[in-house]
Amino acid sequence: MDGGLVPNPDLDIVPATQPHERTTLFLRNIGSGGTVSIVKILIQLALLPLMAHLLGPKEFGVYALAVPVVAFLAAIADGGVGLSLARDRTNAPEVWSTAFWVLMGFGLVLSVVVIASGYLLSLASSEPQLNTLMFILAMSFPFFSLAVLPVARLTRSGNLVACAIADFTATVAGAACAVTLGVMGFGAKSLAFQFLTVYIVRAIILNLYAFERPAAIFRPSAMLSHLSSGGILMGGRVADLACRSGESVLFGNAFGAGVLGAYNFANQVPRFLFEAFSNPTWSALYAQTLSEQHERLLQIYYKVCRLMAFVTFPTAAVLTAASPEILAQALGPTWAQAGVFLQILAPGYALSTTASMGTALLLALNANLTFFLTTVLLGLGRVAAVATGHFLPAWESVWLVTISNVLYAVVVCGFVVRVADARLLTIGKEMAGSFVAALISGIVCWSVLHVAGNGLVVLCGAILAAAIAYFAAMFAIEGKNLRSEFTFLRSSMAGMIKKDR
Repeated sequence: MDGGLVPNPDLDIVPATQPHERTTLFLRNIGSGGTVSIVKILIQLALLPLMAHLLGPKEFGVYALAVPVVAFLAAIADGGVGLSLARDRTNAPEVWSTAFWVLMGFGLVLSVVVIASGYLLSLASSEPQLNTLMFILAMSFPFFSLAVLPVARLTRSGNLVACAIADFTATVAGAACAVTLGVMGFGAKSLAFQFLTVYIVRAIILNLYAFERPAAIFRPSAMLSHLSSGGILMGGRVADLACRSGESVLFGNAFGAGVLGAYNFANQVPRFLFEAFSNPTWSALYAQTLSEQHERLLQIYYKVCRLMAFVTFPTAAVLTAASPEILAQALGPTWAQAGVFLQILAPGYALSTTASMGTALLLALNANLTFFLTTVLLGLGRVAAVATGHFLPAWESVWLVTISNVLYAVVVCGFVVRVADARLLTIGKEMAGSFVAALISGIVCWSVLHVAGNGLVVLCGAILAAAIAYFAAMFAIEGKNLRSEFTFLRSSMAGMIKKDR
């Protein structure tokens, strides 16, 4: 493992399939992952009010006490070795068998930690129900561990469709479990069983696709490089969680709980919207890096940046132009400040989300320490930005958060240029058309709202006008490229359908 910078690296993986077949697989992975991600969001949106009605505020509150501990442990449950093992091409039994026993042992340890945390939380909050909740949630960690190696194998083979099927089936099964138990009067335990059901179903399906029986081998020295690499990745996750917690604490101390609520909501909206598309795209790109030669990999990376900009930039433009009006119509006038924060944060999130696609290349090329440093840099930058809240107004601190996101995007692109030998000019060129078209669409949306006034009909008309302006501008700027890309996508989709038949 090389934890630092590797100029002009060469991938040591020579693909055994034709380029058009790998491209078709890449598009299939993005399509399946993106579709399932959208479906999961829709299920969550439908489930939230239904479960709120079935459970009531008290049961939701009890479950909320258990969530932070479980969410933190779930973030580190794979030890970071899953992504590292996906790069392993040896299939050495001592590596994969040792990894299996290490992961299962770690999952059992985390289960014990969750159960012990339940007793402590129960004593601290005088909620005896937390013991039962945490015991149910604790049972999910061995199943989480059981799914790590199949995901690594599927990622290595480029078959993320199987992962998407597992995620979709697990989400539906978990939602059905939650509603059924909620109707039966299980209260907060219905949400805990939902969590457990998701991990059980997901582990079963993934192992049906990619299970390999482990040997009775336990040799930690055989996977030291994976443990080291995984430790760096896990450290990045922990640092990110710690920085986000510190960010909320500092912002709340500076401006109070009400402003903090508006700020957290304004953060969640763009993350919710952008990550629904960026997460499956990142996973597909990472899987593709494991089976592509270097020059072709860079071409795919450029197109992924173009695709992300095409989706995130116009969304950010509309949010920047119309966030106060959108939140006023959806949530009422009390959320006006969240709308202002969202206007400020949306562009930075769009740029950082698009740039974050480069971290898939950093990991695939063993620049793990570089990946860690970029994650820590972003977290510390945001913490430093909100720390100015003791001296600056809230909106100025939020602007500094956006500047932190922009700087993160610049740093990531700079590292991709240095580590992967990408061309910064090409990256900018691929995103330039979407940037200009998004700017035009944002101006159109803002103009309609300020000329025609407020109201739901006017807001819908402004968003529609922005969408029309965006696509019109894109065709005016890059009509030839869009036509060729549409033709390519249509032929690829036809090839996928023909192959499936």
